[in-house]
Amino acid sequence: MEYWRIFQLVSTDNNSKTTPKYTIKSEAGYYEPMEQIKGRNGFVSMYLMEKLKEDANVPSMRLQAKNSLNFTGLKDYFVDGKLSGFAYGYPLADKVYSSKKIENPFYEYRNDGFLFIVHQDKKAATAAEQIRPTFIELIVLDGAKVLIPSYCKQLIMGGFDEAINQLRKQAKAL
Repeated sequence: MEYWRIFQLVSTDNNSKTTPKYTIKSEAGYYEPMEQIKGRNGFVSMYLMEKLKEDANVPSMRLQAKNSLNFTGLKDYFVDGKLSGFAYGYPLADKVYSSKKIENPFYEYRNDGFLFIVHQDKKAATAAEQIRPTFIELIVLDGAKVLIPSYCKQLIMGGFDEAINQLRKQAKAL
């Protein structure tokens, strides 16, 4: 794990009837493909979406970015039917995506791994509001795709707390 980056995706859509939208509001480190998925406002936004169809090989939740890019599936988002507070994933490995054959900006980075720390408002009034994350931290690890499930377990056990706290201190608001 030579190089780590952290991004904080903050809920920017509090309307409980819509698909939750998250926008990167702070970052530590530079990740080139993120530049390709910035919106007109200059920010990277993603939607937290449920899987489209029942398939055992597809994670129950995913993040969708600009131009309907499947940024990543969120593996282990739910464990034993409950929110785990953590997840992992990796970039789409295809050179192009969608029927429109859009170039995948993450193709050159397809061997990277993503860790997620999911923060929820446990004091929210309704169960639906408690389930919806208030913010999500995305940690990018260079070349970690193969080992990312193990790194997620290590994250859960606190093995990366010191490194993550250091990244949080370095993060700059956008």
